[in-house]
Amino acid sequence: MDESKTPDSASLPRPSSSTPTISKQKSSWPFTLLVTVLVPVVAVTLLYQLDSFDPAPLPPDELTRHVITVPARNDHMLRVSEFVGVGNLKAPEDVAYDAKSGVIYTGCADGWISRVTVNDSAADSVVEKWVNTGGRPLGIAFGHNNELIVADPEKVSDHLFLD
Repeated sequence: MDESKTPDSASLPRPSSSTPTISKQKSSWPFTLLVTVLVPVVAVTLLYQLDSFDPAPLPPDELTRHVITVPARNDHMLRVSEFVGVGNLKAPEDVAYDAKSGVIYTGCADGWISRVTVNDSAADSVVEKWVNTGGRPLGIAFGHNNELIVADPEKVSDHLFLD
């Protein structure tokens, strides 16, 4: 019998040079990623040993100190201070100090913004009623452009430009 006619050889196709051969090759990137991540984690886990944590003992003198207390009232706070405008200002709410002119501006309960010129002594200070807002000025501050900004609950805000 001819070898080319055997039943086994007849059922098998013969590769020819004109037909390409396709081979399926599995991708190896999941395996590479697994090995790249897993091997170092396992190695570190096996090689790393946790040390026991022993905190340093607390020194006994730390607990025996006296507790520092703050007095509820400081009697020395106003020892060298002087009252300015006593009797001339009706319930002043807020103050703003103009360092250029040395004048204190304050808003009072009667609606007036008063200017207080401070001299060497509080007794020599001059209080003048400057502007009446027609409300109750609660907050006073200086703006960037030499203006006095007044917060009044009856009005949104007033900008008063200084002379």
